[in-house]
Amino acid sequence: METLYAYLAGAIDIDGRILIARRFGHRRTDGRQVPYYGATISLSDSSPIVPDLLQATFPARRLQYEAKNRTQAAWHMWEAVNHSAHEPMVRLLPYLRVKRRQAELALTLINLIERERAGSARPLTAEQEQARGLLYEEALLLNETRPNRTYR
Repeated sequence: METLYAYLAGAIDIDGRILIARRFGHRRTDGRQVPYYGATISLSDSSPIVPDLLQATFPARRLQYEAKNRTQAAWHMWEAVNHSAHEPMVRLLPYLRVKRRQAELALTLINLIERERAGSARPLTAEQEQARGLLYEEALLLNETRPNRTYR
């Protein structure tokens, strides 16, 4: 299994994404919108081989998209979000090189969500929202695209 995990981690490092997403939900009575955070690990490829291998190893969401332009190839995607992303990230973390920190942040978020969900359905405290926001901000910086270089 270690060889398989190392292979899949290499594929995620090269072609995959590990991110924390934020979306805003309903407005509270004080007028503020509630932010929702989610951790995602995914990979898309024009070949179904690696997405199928990820699906067989870590069952999650497996999608196939047909290109609108017939000259372009279809593409295949595997994606695990929040709770379903926990096991792949834990198993692949020791082998990740490029996206290791993103995986650590995403795991921290998943653990926060699970721990807080187990408590109750009460609204998050300001400290809980701040902790999630800090994880989001750091992951956003790590995933930022490199600035375009100007060549003369």
